[in-house]
Amino acid sequence: MLHQALILATLVLPIFVLLHRRNTKLRLPPGPKPLPFIGNVLEIPTERPWIKYAEWGRIYGDVIHIKAFGQSMIVLNSAKAIFDLLERKGGLYADRPRVVMAGDMVGWNNSPFLGQSGSRHKEYRRLFAEVLSARKVEEWRPLQQAKVVQLAAQLMESPDAFRAHIKSHVGNLIFEISHGHVVKDENDPLLSVAQQVDHDFAEMVVPGAFLVDVFPILRHIPSWTGVSFKRKAKQYRKTLSSALEWPYQQVREQLAAGTALPSFTTGLIERKENATEEDEFNWKWASLGFVLAGSDTSYGSLTSFVLAMSLHPEVQRKAQAEIDSIVGHSRLPTFSDRPDMPYVEGLMREVYRWNPVGPIASPHRLTTEVDDVYREWTIPKGSVVIANSWGVMHDPEVYPNPFEFNPERYKLGKTSDGIRVWSDSLGPDQMVNPDPRKFAFGYGRRICPGQLLADDTVFMGIVTMLALFELGPLTSGKPPQYTPNVISHPEHFACSLTPRNKQAQDLVMGH
Repeated sequence: MLHQALILATLVLPIFVLLHRRNTKLRLPPGPKPLPFIGNVLEIPTERPWIKYAEWGRIYGDVIHIKAFGQSMIVLNSAKAIFDLLERKGGLYADRPRVVMAGDMVGWNNSPFLGQSGSRHKEYRRLFAEVLSARKVEEWRPLQQAKVVQLAAQLMESPDAFRAHIKSHVGNLIFEISHGHVVKDENDPLLSVAQQVDHDFAEMVVPGAFLVDVFPILRHIPSWTGVSFKRKAKQYRKTLSSALEWPYQQVREQLAAGTALPSFTTGLIERKENATEEDEFNWKWASLGFVLAGSDTSYGSLTSFVLAMSLHPEVQRKAQAEIDSIVGHSRLPTFSDRPDMPYVEGLMREVYRWNPVGPIASPHRLTTEVDDVYREWTIPKGSVVIANSWGVMHDPEVYPNPFEFNPERYKLGKTSDGIRVWSDSLGPDQMVNPDPRKFAFGYGRRICPGQLLADDTVFMGIVTMLALFELGPLTSGKPPQYTPNVISHPEHFACSLTPRNKQAQDLVMGH
């Protein structure tokens, strides 16, 4: 073991010395003082790092420089800094950092999530844009409304299993749009493999989870040595291969048999008769990316909504009164009702902000070609850039009383022409209480392409549950913690869901 450590030190130490010498010549943003060789590694938490980043922001400012084994990392704690760099200079910051375990060893470097900017990334964006434009998302709204009635029926039948029902609902909706596959229940095999690969991905990208991400040279250790990360990588690759191939091949078989339903994947396959191997490779990844990206935000937001209503019955009553005044009790809410429900709209915005599903955006990377200059500082080329979305959404200068769940913080007013506008319409970096969706779906050229579809899913889930159910107080004791990883949602909790009245039951059973 000592011999291996000496070899490792001999290989990597000169690199860190060169990086340290270069960085000492640059005027870097402020931050905690790094230790020799390891930098700030001991100070960067592996759980809930957004809280530590916000704490540093109060000490050092909204742009912070930290180091991890010679790698410069820039943490952005303000809307202005985030939009100045990741939006206005999006081309410079469009790359992703290299992740050895998930990317190189398992294969996620080919995905829309971890792939580098370039021709493949542009192709993914083009494919997503065709099916996730505002016009195309509207075409899926009848399906959204049909699926949410199925969710309501499941909640009436077994309300204690609301988390499983919400997860099944989101998976059912996304899989039907992406692959034309109808999910029967939470034990559906395609849904199960997608959820497993999603779990694996979240496990792999936890900072510090695998030493090979810190010392990439370790990937060359032979498998016969029995090191654990090699065994895990093999297991992860097997699951990923199933998730890529199985749903895609099912669509191909259904197309050949003439039984395929319209979907994102059928559209990809039918568009090109003589598809190349590269085409099919990209289509498989785009299809899987569609499923995974749409599921996390919708599931996390809807479970967070249930928790919020359990804790804030006065908010629930106001929202239900607004829905009743527009919809009554003889029909279910529809998307056409949304413009007339400003309080429900504010409630949904507050769900996104209060405990965001993505507390920190997926890291960006400055191009390795040139340094950047921001304000009086140099941002070293190749820097990993982290946008602390949670920090912005809990900054009292941006959102007064940020830990209070308050849908009325978002004001709906009128222009001089009588047009109704939200108070943050002038932009996210110059207004109080901006729309948190500006921070919830990523930034720049890495913004989530499925945000409109996810937003529709969250709205329809929220407004339907409010119209039909009383979401009672917690029956599981104190409020739960949120999971501490990059995808965050409430840990297990229990509350009551009961139909508001007989009309609610009749509406669901009548569909």
